[in-house]
Amino acid sequence: MPPDFSTQVIVVIRFSYVALAGFRLSKDGEHDVRKQLYAPDRLERRFRLFEALTLPSLLAQTDQDFTTAIVIGDDFPRDWRQRLEAKIRPLAGGRIIALHPLNNFKSTKKALDICTHPSASHVVSMRLDDDDAISSDCIAETKRIAAPLMQISGPENPAIIAFNNGLFLELGAGGTTLYGVHEKTPLGIGMSMVAPRGARPTVFSMDHRMVHTRWNCFTDGVTPRFIRTVHRDNDSTGFMSGTRVDLSDEELDAILAQSFPFSRQMLMTLGG
Repeated sequence: MPPDFSTQVIVVIRFSYVALAGFRLSKDGEHDVRKQLYAPDRLERRFRLFEALTLPSLLAQTDQDFTTAIVIGDDFPRDWRQRLEAKIRPLAGGRIIALHPLNNFKSTKKALDICTHPSASHVVSMRLDDDDAISSDCIAETKRIAAPLMQISGPENPAIIAFNNGLFLELGAGGTTLYGVHEKTPLGIGMSMVAPRGARPTVFSMDHRMVHTRWNCFTDGVTPRFIRTVHRDNDSTGFMSGTRVDLSDEELDAILAQSFPFSRQMLMTLGG
């Protein structure tokens, strides 16, 4: 490894961003996408999950040395933007990046470039949706893996870090269900790419299920490191590529106590 190897972790969250391509809704056209994404009832549901899951999981990180870029549209409704600004104020390194409509890669790449520190030799671009959560040690573990991964892959070659063990939280009309999953293809929640600063590829360069076909990919399938919500506003279907693991209440309580800042009782109220 080069003696000057240093990483900057940048978590990118797209918060109801009006993208020209890269999402299922994009095919409806910019006007209809904006109308759907900015509908007050939908925004209220997104804020509820962001405030209950995503933001607390970032605030609970054992390593707080990271940047969070929250990508929104430059026409994001004013009152909702003020609410978002207020909510992320306690988040060290948190900032809002307001952009006009672009496709998924261009918008996230622009956000990463805006947030990149010139002192970092490598940027760790991490995916996180505004309705999901990562474990409290996810940032620390990603940093721990990054250096030996670059030694194996070569510091000039982008490489992927992914976590395939976690929990699904299904919020439906029929009730709320919490269970374990072991994914067999890379999952996007907490997935990162380690790449030299200024490199074109980022973790958003291709479908997260296919990154292992293009870049070296390390996946941790042992430790639960994500909670994914499945609900009516998901842009993609609640697709699970691997095995569902039905856990007892006691097992779920132990996982949550070990790795997340949530109780099972609190999670089960989110569908109400």
